[in-house]
Amino acid sequence: MKKTFLFIAILFFAFLNTTAQNVSAYHYGSYQPGLMNVRDLATVPSQGMILIDYNYWLKSDGYYDQNGDRFSLDRVDSQVDGYINVPVVYYASDWKIFGARYSVALAPLYMSAGAKINIHLNDGEDDITVTPNISGFGDLIFSPLTLGWSFNDHMDFSFLYTAYAPTGRYKTGADDNIGKGYWTHQFQTPFYYYLMEKATALFVMPTFETNGHVKGSDVRPGNRFSIDYGISQYVTKWLELEVLNGHTWQVGDDKGDDVWWNGTRFEGRDHTNTVSFGVGAWPWAGRLNVRAKYVMDYGVKQRLKTNFLSFSVIFIPNILTGTKNKK
Repeated sequence: MKKTFLFIAILFFAFLNTTAQNVSAYHYGSYQPGLMNVRDLATVPSQGMILIDYNYWLKSDGYYDQNGDRFSLDRVDSQVDGYINVPVVYYASDWKIFGARYSVALAPLYMSAGAKINIHLNDGEDDITVTPNISGFGDLIFSPLTLGWSFNDHMDFSFLYTAYAPTGRYKTGADDNIGKGYWTHQFQTPFYYYLMEKATALFVMPTFETNGHVKGSDVRPGNRFSIDYGISQYVTKWLELEVLNGHTWQVGDDKGDDVWWNGTRFEGRDHTNTVSFGVGAWPWAGRLNVRAKYVMDYGVKQRLKTNFLSFSVIFIPNILTGTKNKK
């Protein structure tokens, strides 16, 4: 989802002289493939509210440059851990637009990250250990337009527009940034095809992101294109297994007079691949769903390589269903 704060925690001390008054070179858009569950956007929901809570524990394996090589600093070892919580309030209305059900969602983010950095001096003597930690609320996610179409019992298709508002703490040159400092506009078109009376779901979803200017600077991070695809299989009526793969490419260059990293080893377009394995269950049929999954990055360029452990809860409280108003 948002990794800039992790880069700053690890690397701010190494690049202090060149970046203290400049915009960070580490911008990766807002969408991270592989983190969602396969059926999160599946069947067009009936009218009512849905509450979702996503939890991600992450560990960084390091930064990889434009050649896919792990970046390292002589005499420096680092380890980074983080946690992200994303509570989502989702409402499916009874309105129809072009035959599609209209829905809306709102999601604040809370993030924390800690780094342990060992700087080895004088052949192991007088080592320095730095343990920066940051936490706080990040950028706000708002999906004002979700349209869902259901075609018989075999296909679902949706269109989603999502905005990431730069509400998280951000200041150029700061070492405790939580937000990205710029708007992101995201467009997604998830498609599902079902087999065996929906016990099997085949999923594919393209995502396109376009970014605004970083606050107080002439830097506009490049646009990105992602694609997720996977399969979900119910092995019983309450137990589900899933595999999801995803890829993200930066498809536009970082632009602006303040893009200082052109001509350095940090110049270039970022790319990552992600695979995840998950299991879901319905301890309360039709009302409560719990899911756990493990997510791994691979083939990373110009990004952190990160592993995630995810746990999410979906609760359907049966409110705002409109049933009281129906005769």
